[in-house]
Amino acid sequence: MAVNNVPTKAEVELGDPLTDRIRESILGVENLRAENRRLTDQVKSLEGTNLHLESEVQSLKLALDHERAERQHYHSLANEIVTRLDVVGQTIDEVVKRADQEVYRQRRENPRADYELPDIKVPSFLRG
Repeated sequence: MAVNNVPTKAEVELGDPLTDRIRESILGVENLRAENRRLTDQVKSLEGTNLHLESEVQSLKLALDHERAERQHYHSLANEIVTRLDVVGQTIDEVVKRADQEVYRQRRENPRADYELPDIKVPSFLRG
């Protein structure tokens, strides 16, 4: 190689436009690489966060399904209780009607008789 191809100090200081463009391109590539590394790290971080959030969503879905099943169970149980209480209420209504009819019948048969109600012992748990 010939020594004549080595740029002089003045030529380097003045700067060759091609050299400047190459230097700028190399700096640009380095900046892009640094940004690419930063973005890659950010993507990895976001993927980790995404996995955590997906796991949390799955857990919440399972909890929601459990709550729905439990609510459905209690709703069914409440409906059963209401149905049974309705039957008890109807039975009580029938007993009261029969008792009224019996009292009415007895009063018709014995119109002058005074009917006194017997004293009833109040259970201890009802006494205040």
